[in-house]
Amino acid sequence: MNKKILAVIGISGTLLLGSVYSISANTSGYDLYKSALKQTHTADSATVSMKLNVDDNQKSIFSADSIFESDSVNGVNSISTRLANETETTNMNMYKQDGNWYVMKAGLDTVYKMDTSNNPHHTNTAELQDDVENLIDVMTKNLQQQITLEEEKNGNHLVELDLTGKEIPLTANALSTLMLKHLVMIQNDNDQDRSNFHIQATIPELDHDITVKQIKLTAQVNKENYVEEQTVKVVVTGKDRGEKSHELILSLNMDVTDYNQTTVTPVEIPAHRVVEFNHGHAGK
Repeated sequence: MNKKILAVIGISGTLLLGSVYSISANTSGYDLYKSALKQTHTADSATVSMKLNVDDNQKSIFSADSIFESDSVNGVNSISTRLANETETTNMNMYKQDGNWYVMKAGLDTVYKMDTSNNPHHTNTAELQDDVENLIDVMTKNLQQQITLEEEKNGNHLVELDLTGKEIPLTANALSTLMLKHLVMIQNDNDQDRSNFHIQATIPELDHDITVKQIKLTAQVNKENYVEEQTVKVVVTGKDRGEKSHELILSLNMDVTDYNQTTVTPVEIPAHRVVEFNHGHAGK
Protein backbone atom coordinates (compact mmCIF):
# COMPACT_ATOMS: atom_id res chain seq x y z
CA MET A 1 0.00 0.00 0.00
CA ASN A 2 1.12 3.58 -0.53
CA LYS A 3 3.03 4.72 2.56
CA LYS A 4 0.70 7.69 3.02
CA ILE A 5 -2.15 5.34 3.94
CA LEU A 6 -0.02 3.65 6.58
CA ALA A 7 0.93 7.08 7.89
CA VAL A 8 -2.71 8.13 8.13
CA ILE A 9 -3.68 4.94 9.93
CA GLY A 10 -0.62 4.61 12.10
CA ILE A 11 0.47 8.10 13.11
CA SER A 12 -2.31 8.56 15.65
CA GLY A 13 -1.35 5.34 17.36
CA THR A 14 2.39 5.84 17.20
CA LEU A 15 2.24 9.40 18.51
CA LEU A 16 0.17 8.42 21.52
CA LEU A 17 1.94 5.20 22.36
CA GLY A 18 5.49 6.13 21.49
CA SER A 19 6.63 3.51 19.00
CA VAL A 20 4.91 0.63 17.23
CA TYR A 21 7.90 -1.63 17.63
CA SER A 22 8.98 -0.93 21.21
CA ILE A 23 5.96 -2.21 23.16
CA SER A 24 6.42 -5.42 25.06
CA ALA A 25 5.15 -8.50 23.24
CA ASN A 26 3.41 -9.47 26.47
CA THR A 27 0.73 -6.90 25.68
CA SER A 28 -1.64 -8.93 23.52
CA GLY A 29 -3.79 -5.96 22.51
CA TYR A 30 -0.90 -3.91 21.28
CA ASP A 31 0.82 -6.95 19.81
CA LEU A 32 -2.24 -7.58 17.63
CA TYR A 33 -2.44 -3.89 16.70
CA LYS A 34 1.24 -3.89 15.72
CA SER A 35 0.70 -6.98 13.59
CA ALA A 36 -2.34 -5.39 11.94
CA LEU A 37 -0.37 -2.26 11.04
CA LYS A 38 2.26 -4.43 9.38
CA GLN A 39 -0.42 -6.33 7.49
CA THR A 40 -2.11 -3.09 6.46
CA HIS A 41 1.17 -1.89 5.02
CA THR A 42 1.27 -4.86 2.64
CA ALA A 43 -2.07 -4.05 0.97
CA ASP A 44 -1.86 -3.04 -2.68
CA SER A 45 -4.80 -0.64 -2.46
CA ALA A 46 -7.46 0.71 -0.10
CA THR A 47 -9.97 3.50 0.43
CA VAL A 48 -9.67 5.62 3.58
CA SER A 49 -12.41 7.90 4.89
CA MET A 50 -11.04 10.31 7.49
CA LYS A 51 -12.63 13.00 9.64
CA LEU A 52 -10.47 15.28 11.77
CA ASN A 53 -11.75 17.94 14.14
CA VAL A 54 -10.05 20.31 16.57
CA ASP A 55 -12.22 22.09 19.16
CA ASP A 56 -11.20 24.93 21.46
CA ASN A 57 -13.55 25.51 24.39
CA GLN A 58 -16.35 23.58 22.66
CA LYS A 59 -15.97 25.57 19.43
CA SER A 60 -14.64 23.97 16.26
CA ILE A 61 -11.53 25.79 15.06
CA PHE A 62 -10.50 23.36 12.33
CA SER A 63 -11.98 20.35 10.55
CA ALA A 64 -11.04 18.13 7.64
CA ASP A 65 -13.21 15.57 5.87
CA SER A 66 -11.30 13.47 3.36
CA ILE A 67 -11.60 10.44 1.11
CA PHE A 68 -8.24 8.93 0.19
CA GLU A 69 -8.03 6.25 -2.51
CA SER A 70 -4.69 4.55 -3.05
CA ASP A 71 -3.86 2.20 -5.92
CA SER A 72 -0.21 1.20 -5.61
CA VAL A 73 -0.47 -1.35 -8.43
CA ASN A 74 -1.11 1.41 -10.96
CA GLY A 75 0.79 4.11 -9.06
CA VAL A 76 -2.25 6.40 -8.80
CA ASN A 77 -3.77 8.09 -5.72
CA SER A 78 -6.64 10.51 -5.26
CA ILE A 79 -7.73 12.63 -2.29
CA SER A 80 -10.88 14.71 -2.01
CA THR A 81 -10.93 17.02 1.00
CA ARG A 82 -13.20 19.58 2.61
CA LEU A 83 -11.35 21.89 5.01
CA ALA A 84 -12.90 24.43 7.35
CA ASN A 85 -11.71 26.81 10.02
CA GLU A 86 -13.63 29.46 11.97
CA THR A 87 -14.19 31.70 8.93
CA GLU A 88 -13.48 29.74 5.75
CA THR A 89 -14.46 26.54 3.99
CA THR A 90 -12.72 25.11 0.97
CA ASN A 91 -12.81 21.97 -1.17
CA MET A 92 -9.77 20.44 -2.84
CA ASN A 93 -8.92 17.44 -4.95
CA MET A 94 -5.43 15.98 -5.10
CA TYR A 95 -4.14 13.40 -7.55
CA LYS A 96 -0.88 11.51 -7.73
CA GLN A 97 -0.12 10.19 -11.19
CA ASP A 98 2.96 9.98 -13.38
CA GLY A 99 5.01 10.41 -10.21
CA ASN A 100 3.62 13.89 -9.42
CA TRP A 101 0.99 15.37 -7.13
CA TYR A 102 -1.58 17.76 -8.61
CA VAL A 103 -3.87 19.98 -6.53
CA MET A 104 -7.17 21.43 -7.72
CA LYS A 105 -9.19 23.84 -5.60
CA ALA A 106 -12.85 24.53 -6.26
CA GLY A 107 -13.29 27.89 -7.96
CA LEU A 108 -9.77 28.11 -9.35
CA ASP A 109 -8.69 27.36 -12.91
CA THR A 110 -5.10 26.76 -11.88
CA VAL A 111 -3.83 23.23 -11.27
CA TYR A 112 -0.86 23.16 -8.91
CA LYS A 113 1.87 20.63 -9.59
CA MET A 114 3.44 19.88 -6.23
CA ASP A 115 7.17 19.73 -5.59
CA THR A 116 7.37 18.39 -2.02
CA SER A 117 11.14 17.89 -1.94
CA ASN A 118 11.54 21.16 -0.01
CA ASN A 119 8.48 20.75 2.17
CA PRO A 120 9.31 22.39 5.54
CA HIS A 121 7.04 19.88 7.33
CA HIS A 122 9.57 17.15 6.60
CA THR A 123 11.99 18.73 9.09
CA ASN A 124 9.27 19.08 11.68
CA THR A 125 8.28 15.45 11.27
CA ALA A 126 11.86 14.34 11.92
CA GLU A 127 12.08 16.57 14.98
CA LEU A 128 8.75 15.25 16.25
CA GLN A 129 10.00 11.68 15.88
CA ASP A 130 13.14 12.54 17.88
CA ASP A 131 11.07 14.16 20.62
CA VAL A 132 8.70 11.22 20.92
CA GLU A 133 11.48 8.65 20.93
CA ASN A 134 12.93 10.33 24.01
CA LEU A 135 9.73 9.37 25.87
CA ILE A 136 9.28 5.84 24.53
CA ASP A 137 10.78 3.88 27.40
CA VAL A 138 8.85 5.62 30.16
CA MET A 139 5.60 5.93 28.21
CA THR A 140 5.43 2.29 27.21
CA LYS A 141 6.08 1.07 30.74
CA ASN A 142 3.12 3.09 31.96
CA LEU A 143 0.69 2.33 29.15
CA GLN A 144 1.31 -1.16 27.89
CA GLN A 145 -0.75 -2.91 30.56
CA GLN A 146 -3.79 -0.71 29.92
CA ILE A 147 -4.38 -1.64 26.28
CA THR A 148 -7.35 -4.01 26.07
CA LEU A 149 -8.30 -6.59 23.45
CA GLU A 150 -11.80 -7.92 22.82
CA GLU A 151 -12.67 -10.64 20.33
CA GLU A 152 -16.05 -10.11 18.68
CA LYS A 153 -18.53 -12.72 17.41
CA ASN A 154 -17.74 -11.97 13.76
CA GLY A 155 -14.06 -12.76 14.28
CA ASN A 156 -12.93 -9.14 14.39
CA HIS A 157 -10.92 -7.71 17.28
CA LEU A 158 -11.35 -4.43 19.12
CA VAL A 159 -8.18 -2.85 20.51
CA GLU A 160 -8.68 -0.01 22.97
CA LEU A 161 -6.72 2.38 25.13
CA ASP A 162 -8.87 4.70 27.27
CA LEU A 163 -7.17 6.78 29.94
CA THR A 164 -8.70 9.62 31.96
CA GLY A 165 -7.60 11.78 34.85
CA LYS A 166 -5.16 10.11 37.22
CA GLU A 167 -4.93 7.05 34.96
CA ILE A 168 -2.84 9.12 32.56
CA PRO A 169 0.88 8.93 33.40
CA LEU A 170 2.65 12.17 34.23
CA THR A 171 4.81 11.65 31.16
CA ALA A 172 1.70 12.10 28.99
CA ASN A 173 1.71 15.76 29.97
CA ALA A 174 5.17 16.08 28.48
CA LEU A 175 3.96 14.29 25.35
CA SER A 176 0.98 16.64 25.07
CA THR A 177 3.33 19.62 25.23
CA LEU A 178 5.33 18.16 22.36
CA MET A 179 2.21 17.50 20.30
CA LEU A 180 0.98 21.06 20.79
CA LYS A 181 4.40 22.47 20.05
CA HIS A 182 4.52 20.73 16.70
CA LEU A 183 0.94 21.69 15.84
CA VAL A 184 1.93 25.31 16.34
CA MET A 185 5.11 24.78 14.31
CA ILE A 186 3.08 23.42 11.40
CA GLN A 187 0.67 26.31 11.81
CA ASN A 188 3.54 28.80 11.67
CA ASP A 189 4.86 27.17 8.50
CA ASN A 190 1.39 27.51 6.98
CA ASP A 191 1.31 31.20 7.95
CA GLN A 192 4.44 31.71 5.84
CA ASP A 193 2.88 29.84 2.93
CA ARG A 194 0.93 32.30 0.76
CA SER A 195 -0.56 29.81 -1.66
CA ASN A 196 -4.07 30.16 -3.03
CA PHE A 197 -5.30 26.86 -1.64
CA HIS A 198 -4.00 26.81 1.92
CA ILE A 199 -6.61 27.32 4.62
CA GLN A 200 -5.23 28.41 7.97
CA ALA A 201 -5.83 26.72 11.31
CA THR A 202 -5.33 28.83 14.43
CA ILE A 203 -4.22 26.52 17.24
CA PRO A 204 -3.89 28.24 20.64
CA GLU A 205 -0.34 28.12 21.94
CA LEU A 206 -0.67 26.80 25.47
CA ASP A 207 2.03 28.14 27.75
CA HIS A 208 1.44 26.64 31.22
CA ASP A 209 -0.86 24.54 33.43
CA ILE A 210 -1.02 22.00 30.58
CA THR A 211 -2.82 18.77 31.52
CA VAL A 212 -4.02 15.79 29.53
CA LYS A 213 -7.58 14.96 30.60
CA GLN A 214 -8.21 12.02 28.27
CA ILE A 215 -6.42 9.82 25.77
CA LYS A 216 -8.57 7.33 23.89
CA LEU A 217 -7.67 5.16 20.94
CA THR A 218 -9.74 2.35 19.46
CA ALA A 219 -8.94 0.19 16.47
CA GLN A 220 -11.09 -2.40 14.74
CA VAL A 221 -9.02 -5.22 13.22
CA ASN A 222 -10.78 -7.60 10.82
CA LYS A 223 -10.30 -11.35 10.34
CA GLU A 224 -7.71 -10.71 7.62
CA ASN A 225 -5.70 -8.69 10.17
CA TYR A 226 -6.30 -5.32 8.48
CA VAL A 227 -7.19 -2.17 10.39
CA GLU A 228 -10.76 -1.34 9.32
CA GLU A 229 -11.64 1.44 11.74
CA GLN A 230 -9.69 3.70 14.04
CA THR A 231 -10.67 6.54 16.34
CA VAL A 232 -8.52 8.83 18.43
CA LYS A 233 -9.57 11.42 21.00
CA VAL A 234 -7.19 13.61 22.97
CA VAL A 235 -8.39 16.22 25.48
CA VAL A 236 -5.85 18.77 26.73
CA THR A 237 -6.36 21.77 28.99
CA GLY A 238 -4.05 24.68 29.69
CA LYS A 239 -3.56 28.42 29.65
CA ASP A 240 -1.99 30.67 27.04
CA ARG A 241 0.37 33.55 27.84
CA GLY A 242 -2.62 35.84 28.31
CA GLU A 243 -3.95 33.55 31.10
CA LYS A 244 -6.93 32.46 29.01
CA SER A 245 -7.99 28.88 29.75
CA HIS A 246 -8.39 26.45 26.87
CA GLU A 247 -9.79 22.95 26.52
CA LEU A 248 -8.54 21.50 23.26
CA ILE A 249 -10.14 18.35 21.87
CA LEU A 250 -8.60 16.57 18.91
CA SER A 251 -10.81 13.89 17.36
CA LEU A 252 -9.86 11.63 14.47
CA ASN A 253 -12.15 9.02 12.92
CA MET A 254 -11.07 6.72 10.10
CA ASP A 255 -12.74 3.93 8.14
CA VAL A 256 -10.77 1.80 5.70
CA THR A 257 -12.51 -0.28 3.03
CA ASP A 258 -11.86 -2.11 -0.24
CA TYR A 259 -8.47 -3.48 0.69
CA ASN A 260 -6.77 -4.79 -2.49
CA GLN A 261 -9.89 -3.87 -4.47
CA THR A 262 -9.55 -0.09 -4.88
CA THR A 263 -8.84 1.06 -8.42
CA VAL A 264 -8.06 4.72 -9.12
CA THR A 265 -8.46 6.04 -12.66
CA PRO A 266 -6.04 8.81 -13.74
CA VAL A 267 -7.68 12.14 -14.48
CA GLU A 268 -7.05 14.35 -17.50
CA ILE A 269 -5.12 17.44 -16.47
CA PRO A 270 -4.93 20.26 -19.07
CA ALA A 271 -1.27 21.20 -19.43
CA HIS A 272 -2.03 24.91 -19.92
CA ARG A 273 -3.60 25.10 -16.45
CA VAL A 274 -0.63 23.57 -14.61
CA VAL A 275 1.57 25.78 -12.42
CA GLU A 276 4.68 24.47 -10.67
CA PHE A 277 4.35 24.90 -6.93
CA ASN A 278 7.18 24.64 -4.39
CA HIS A 279 5.65 24.30 -0.92
CA GLY A 280 6.30 27.38 1.14
CA HIS A 281 7.43 29.50 -1.80
CA ALA A 282 4.27 30.31 -3.70
CA GLY A 283 2.84 33.78 -3.76
CA LYS A 284 -0.65 35.06 -4.12
